[in-house]
Amino acid sequence: MNRKTILITGASGFVGRHLLNRLAIEDGFEVFITDREFTQIFPHPPKTVDWLIHLASSHRESEEKLVFENNERINRDIIALLTKAGLNPNILFTSSIHEEGDSFYGRSKKAGSEYLRSVCDSWNKKFEKIVFPNLFGPLAKPYHTSVVANFCQDIITGKESYINDVEISLMYIQDAINSILQLKSKDTFDTTKVFLPDLHRTIKELHLAYHADPFHINIKSKFESQLLSTLTSYY
Repeated sequence: MNRKTILITGASGFVGRHLLNRLAIEDGFEVFITDREFTQIFPHPPKTVDWLIHLASSHRESEEKLVFENNERINRDIIALLTKAGLNPNILFTSSIHEEGDSFYGRSKKAGSEYLRSVCDSWNKKFEKIVFPNLFGPLAKPYHTSVVANFCQDIITGKESYINDVEISLMYIQDAINSILQLKSKDTFDTTKVFLPDLHRTIKELHLAYHADPFHINIKSKFESQLLSTLTSYY
């Protein structure tokens, strides 16, 4: 089987860490990563790269407009690194459902898609984009990555959560990794829809059940199993 050479940005982030963990047990891939400043490739400069899996992005900054500026810089820096190294891979770009919104983050994702697509067109290479819904899973950074992570942290520490009575769609991180490894565009997924008050209540019930008897917890669904795995990663 021919091995694919892939270069990953954002390898130290939530999605990146889970992707690297999966690739460690997958056959068929030779893996390289960039540093956080996009000036070097590790463990050594590759001769060729089949795919850039571009996960790196800025989500929150002291000023919201800096999110747009930083994401624009990230995209241009990674292309500059590739050009300097003489690499012109296909690109898989991970975007967000916020792409069609008017936030600086959403606008940066849309602008990034357009810029990277134009680069791929000039290279005569493929551009693929995955538009993820809200992701959750073990070790997501609270107050940064996922509302599930926020609730887990609040419940464990006894902090009161801010809860809007709205419904959201959630996707487990391992399902997201499966989609990434297909190296194809995708914007519709099987998700779990849940209202935030119900989500908070379920996580709190799992927390109490785990501390009462961690070996005999009544798990009612795959979604609850995923929530429990996420919750216990913060203990």
